Amino acid sequence: MLLGLLAGALPAARAQQVLVQANVADDTVKTTFGPNRRYFGHAYFGYGLLAGPARAGAAVRYGLGSAELRGGGRLKFRFSQALAFNADLGYTYQRYNLAQNGQKLVPSPSLHREESLALHQLYSELSLRLNYGRRGNAVGRYFDLLAGGGWVAATSHSTEDEPAPGIGSVETTEHGLPYLRRWWGGVGGRVGVDRYALTARYRLSSVFGPGYAAWPELPRWTLGVEVGLF
Repeated sequence: MLLGLLAGALPAARAQQVLVQANVADDTVKTTFGPNRRYFGHAYFGYGLLAGPARAGAAVRYGLGSAELRGGGRLKFRFSQALAFNADLGYTYQRYNLAQNGQKLVPSPSLHREESLALHQLYSELSLRLNYGRRGNAVGRYFDLLAGGGWVAATSHSTEDEPAPGIGSVETTEHGLPYLRRWWGGVGGRVGVDRYALTARYRLSSVFGPGYAAWPELPRWTLGVEVGLF
Protein backbone atom coordinates (compact mmCIF):
# COMPACT_ATOMS: atom_id res chain seq x y z
CA MET A 1 0.00 0.00 0.00
CA LEU A 2 2.86 2.38 0.80
CA LEU A 3 4.41 1.76 -2.61
CA GLY A 4 1.10 2.54 -4.28
CA LEU A 5 0.77 5.90 -2.47
CA LEU A 6 4.29 6.90 -3.48
CA ALA A 7 3.66 5.95 -7.09
CA GLY A 8 0.52 8.09 -7.18
CA ALA A 9 2.28 11.09 -5.62
CA LEU A 10 5.16 11.22 -8.11
CA PRO A 11 3.06 12.28 -11.21
CA ALA A 12 1.32 14.96 -9.17
CA ALA A 13 4.68 16.37 -8.04
CA ARG A 14 5.95 16.45 -11.61
CA ALA A 15 2.79 18.27 -12.79
CA GLN A 16 3.11 20.81 -10.00
CA GLN A 17 6.76 21.46 -10.90
CA VAL A 18 5.93 22.12 -14.59
CA LEU A 19 3.08 24.44 -13.60
CA VAL A 20 5.38 26.53 -11.39
CA GLN A 21 7.93 26.87 -14.19
CA ALA A 22 5.25 28.01 -16.67
CA ASN A 23 3.93 30.65 -14.29
CA VAL A 24 7.41 32.06 -13.70
CA ALA A 25 7.94 32.45 -17.47
CA ASP A 26 4.58 34.20 -17.87
CA ASP A 27 5.38 36.61 -15.05
CA THR A 28 8.73 37.46 -16.66
CA VAL A 29 7.04 38.38 -19.95
CA LYS A 30 4.43 40.49 -18.17
CA THR A 31 7.08 42.49 -16.31
CA THR A 32 9.17 43.08 -19.47
CA PHE A 33 6.61 43.90 -22.21
CA GLY A 34 3.69 46.30 -21.84
CA PRO A 35 2.58 49.94 -22.06
CA ASN A 36 4.53 50.87 -18.92
CA ARG A 37 7.12 48.09 -18.94
CA ARG A 38 10.71 48.02 -20.13
CA TYR A 39 9.70 47.43 -23.78
CA PHE A 40 6.53 48.27 -25.71
CA GLY A 41 5.80 48.25 -29.43
CA HIS A 42 2.74 49.30 -31.40
CA ALA A 43 1.54 50.68 -34.74
CA TYR A 44 -0.01 54.13 -35.21
CA PHE A 45 -1.43 56.47 -37.83
CA GLY A 46 -1.58 60.25 -38.00
CA TYR A 47 -3.01 63.12 -39.98
CA GLY A 48 -1.73 66.70 -40.12
CA LEU A 49 -2.31 70.01 -41.87
CA LEU A 50 0.48 72.06 -43.38
CA ALA A 51 0.97 75.33 -41.53
CA GLY A 52 3.27 78.29 -41.24
CA PRO A 53 4.26 80.94 -43.76
CA ALA A 54 5.39 80.29 -47.31
CA ARG A 55 7.77 82.55 -49.21
CA ALA A 56 6.36 84.82 -51.89
CA GLY A 57 5.84 82.80 -55.05
CA ALA A 58 5.23 79.50 -53.19
CA ALA A 59 1.89 80.16 -51.51
CA VAL A 60 -0.41 77.21 -50.83
CA ARG A 61 -4.11 76.79 -50.24
CA TYR A 62 -4.30 75.80 -46.58
CA GLY A 63 -6.82 73.24 -45.39
CA LEU A 64 -7.55 69.63 -46.25
CA GLY A 65 -5.87 69.96 -49.65
CA SER A 66 -2.48 70.71 -48.09
CA ALA A 67 -1.99 67.90 -45.62
CA GLU A 68 0.00 64.89 -44.52
CA LEU A 69 -1.03 61.29 -43.85
CA ARG A 70 1.36 58.96 -42.03
CA GLY A 71 1.49 55.47 -40.59
CA GLY A 72 4.21 53.49 -38.90
CA GLY A 73 5.45 51.43 -35.99
CA ARG A 74 7.04 52.47 -32.70
CA LEU A 75 9.28 50.65 -30.22
CA LYS A 76 9.60 52.18 -26.76
CA PHE A 77 12.48 51.56 -24.34
CA ARG A 78 11.69 52.69 -20.79
CA PHE A 79 14.60 53.91 -18.68
CA SER A 80 12.56 54.91 -15.63
CA GLN A 81 9.02 55.86 -14.69
CA ALA A 82 9.67 59.37 -16.01
CA LEU A 83 11.97 58.79 -18.98
CA ALA A 84 11.79 56.63 -22.14
CA PHE A 85 13.19 56.47 -25.66
CA ASN A 86 11.18 55.80 -28.86
CA ALA A 87 12.31 54.61 -32.29
CA ASP A 88 9.86 54.90 -35.23
CA LEU A 89 9.79 53.66 -38.82
CA GLY A 90 7.01 54.56 -41.23
CA TYR A 91 5.56 56.02 -44.41
CA THR A 92 4.11 59.47 -45.03
CA TYR A 93 2.24 61.04 -47.93
CA GLN A 94 2.48 64.83 -48.13
CA ARG A 95 0.56 67.07 -50.52
CA TYR A 96 0.94 70.81 -51.23
CA ASN A 97 -2.10 72.41 -52.86
CA LEU A 98 -0.49 75.35 -54.67
CA ALA A 99 -2.24 78.73 -54.70
CA GLN A 100 -2.93 80.20 -58.13
CA ASN A 101 -2.14 83.92 -58.15
CA GLY A 102 -0.08 86.50 -59.98
CA GLN A 103 2.96 86.00 -57.69
CA LYS A 104 3.23 82.25 -58.32
CA LEU A 105 6.71 80.94 -59.19
CA VAL A 106 6.71 77.27 -58.05
CA PRO A 107 7.20 75.15 -60.02
CA SER A 108 6.43 77.66 -62.80
CA PRO A 109 4.45 80.91 -63.16
CA SER A 110 1.77 79.13 -65.22
CA LEU A 111 -1.69 79.26 -63.64
CA HIS A 112 -4.14 76.34 -63.47
CA ARG A 113 -7.54 75.61 -62.00
CA GLU A 114 -5.91 73.16 -59.57
CA GLU A 115 -2.25 72.32 -58.99
CA SER A 116 -0.41 70.23 -56.41
CA LEU A 117 2.92 68.68 -55.48
CA ALA A 118 2.90 65.27 -53.78
CA LEU A 119 5.67 63.38 -51.98
CA HIS A 120 5.75 59.72 -50.89
CA GLN A 121 8.31 59.37 -48.11
CA LEU A 122 9.87 56.67 -45.93
CA TYR A 123 11.04 58.02 -42.58
CA SER A 124 12.68 57.16 -39.29
CA GLU A 125 12.18 59.20 -36.14
CA LEU A 126 13.71 59.14 -32.68
CA SER A 127 12.15 60.73 -29.62
CA LEU A 128 12.88 61.29 -25.96
CA ARG A 129 9.76 60.78 -23.84
CA LEU A 130 9.04 62.56 -20.56
CA ASN A 131 6.20 60.93 -18.59
CA TYR A 132 4.32 62.60 -15.77
CA GLY A 133 1.55 61.55 -13.42
CA ARG A 134 0.60 58.16 -11.98
CA ARG A 135 -0.54 55.62 -14.56
CA GLY A 136 -0.01 51.93 -13.61
CA ASN A 137 0.63 49.68 -16.62
CA ALA A 138 -0.60 52.26 -19.16
CA VAL A 139 1.10 54.70 -21.53
CA GLY A 140 -0.25 57.61 -19.48
CA ARG A 141 0.48 61.28 -20.09
CA TYR A 142 3.68 62.24 -21.88
CA PHE A 143 5.64 64.78 -23.90
CA ASP A 144 8.02 63.70 -26.69
CA LEU A 145 10.92 65.62 -28.22
CA LEU A 146 11.24 64.48 -31.87
CA ALA A 147 14.09 64.35 -34.37
CA GLY A 148 14.02 62.43 -37.62
CA GLY A 149 14.50 62.31 -41.34
CA GLY A 150 13.58 60.38 -44.41
CA TRP A 151 13.89 59.52 -48.05
CA VAL A 152 11.50 60.80 -50.72
CA ALA A 153 10.66 57.62 -52.60
CA ALA A 154 8.35 59.14 -55.25
CA THR A 155 7.12 62.57 -56.34
CA SER A 156 4.42 63.95 -58.60
CA HIS A 157 3.17 67.28 -59.98
CA SER A 158 -0.53 67.36 -60.94
CA THR A 159 -2.50 70.07 -62.70
CA GLU A 160 -6.13 70.50 -63.76
CA ASP A 161 -7.10 73.09 -66.37
CA GLU A 162 -10.27 74.50 -67.84
CA PRO A 163 -11.48 72.08 -70.53
CA ALA A 164 -12.49 73.03 -74.04
CA PRO A 165 -16.19 72.78 -74.90
CA GLY A 166 -17.33 69.16 -74.96
CA ILE A 167 -14.37 67.91 -72.87
CA GLY A 168 -14.96 66.80 -69.30
CA SER A 169 -11.57 67.70 -67.79
CA VAL A 170 -7.93 68.31 -68.67
CA GLU A 171 -5.51 66.80 -66.16
CA THR A 172 -1.77 66.16 -66.31
CA THR A 173 0.56 64.39 -63.88
CA GLU A 174 4.37 64.39 -63.93
CA HIS A 175 6.43 61.90 -61.92
CA GLY A 176 10.06 61.83 -60.80
CA LEU A 177 10.43 65.57 -60.25
CA PRO A 178 14.14 66.57 -60.36
CA TYR A 179 13.68 69.77 -58.35
CA LEU A 180 12.41 68.13 -55.13
CA ARG A 181 14.98 67.11 -52.52
CA ARG A 182 15.38 63.36 -51.96
CA TRP A 183 16.54 63.48 -48.33
CA TRP A 184 15.10 65.62 -45.53
CA GLY A 185 15.32 66.16 -41.78
CA GLY A 186 13.18 67.76 -39.12
CA VAL A 187 12.33 68.19 -35.44
CA GLY A 188 9.12 68.43 -33.48
CA GLY A 189 7.10 67.71 -30.38
CA ARG A 190 4.26 65.42 -29.35
CA VAL A 191 1.99 65.62 -26.29
CA GLY A 192 -0.43 62.81 -25.56
CA VAL A 193 -2.56 60.75 -23.22
CA ASP A 194 -2.47 56.98 -23.77
CA ARG A 195 -3.18 56.33 -27.50
CA TYR A 196 -4.13 59.91 -28.49
CA ALA A 197 -1.63 62.68 -29.19
CA LEU A 198 -1.23 66.13 -30.73
CA THR A 199 1.86 66.66 -32.90
CA ALA A 200 3.86 69.57 -34.30
CA ARG A 201 6.73 69.01 -36.73
CA TYR A 202 9.10 71.46 -38.39
CA ARG A 203 11.05 70.60 -41.55
CA LEU A 204 14.66 71.82 -41.26
CA SER A 205 15.73 71.05 -44.81
CA SER A 206 14.45 72.78 -47.92
CA VAL A 207 11.82 70.92 -49.93
CA PHE A 208 13.81 71.76 -53.09
CA GLY A 209 17.13 70.27 -54.14
CA PRO A 210 20.54 72.02 -54.03
CA GLY A 211 20.29 73.15 -57.64
CA TYR A 212 17.05 75.00 -56.86
CA ALA A 213 18.07 76.89 -53.73
CA ALA A 214 16.80 80.17 -55.21
CA TRP A 215 13.22 78.88 -55.35
CA PRO A 216 10.89 80.24 -52.65
CA GLU A 217 10.26 77.82 -49.80
CA LEU A 218 6.97 76.01 -49.12
CA PRO A 219 5.46 75.90 -45.58
CA ARG A 220 7.68 74.03 -43.11
CA TRP A 221 5.22 73.26 -40.25
CA THR A 222 2.81 70.32 -39.96
CA LEU A 223 0.25 70.31 -37.11
CA GLY A 224 -1.74 67.15 -36.55
CA VAL A 225 -3.11 64.30 -34.47
CA GLU A 226 -1.89 60.77 -33.90
CA VAL A 227 -3.66 57.60 -32.75
CA GLY A 228 -1.81 54.58 -31.39
CA LEU A 229 -3.11 51.12 -32.29
CA PHE A 230 -2.90 49.12 -29.06
